[in-house]
Amino acid sequence: VEIIGDVRDRNAVIVDDFVISGGTLVEAARALLARGARSVVAAVTHAVFAPSFAERLDASPIERLLVTDTVETQPSPMPHRVQVVSVAPLFAEAIRRIDARESVSVLFPE
Repeated sequence: VEIIGDVRDRNAVIVDDFVISGGTLVEAARALLARGARSVVAAVTHAVFAPSFAERLDASPIERLLVTDTVETQPSPMPHRVQVVSVAPLFAEAIRRIDARESVSVLFPE
């Protein structure tokens, strides 16, 4: 993992498209702290958690992990650091607008 830019004394945010085992996220978080970041949070679109994920996250320096509900989560409870953000209202409105032949661009302000 290579960090580009100066993160010293900054709060770092890792953004990724998906997570399975969490290995890459944890490695990136450790690299950011090694380069002087104050804290690390992560945001991931699709959370496909492997069985070992919770232990890996608990042992990591990631303070909070934000994930969407695009993938059904496991029946086991989510680790306390994970916060699920629902995208259902956005998807529902997009489907409604497409069905009504309305623009969806208003859903994504610049």
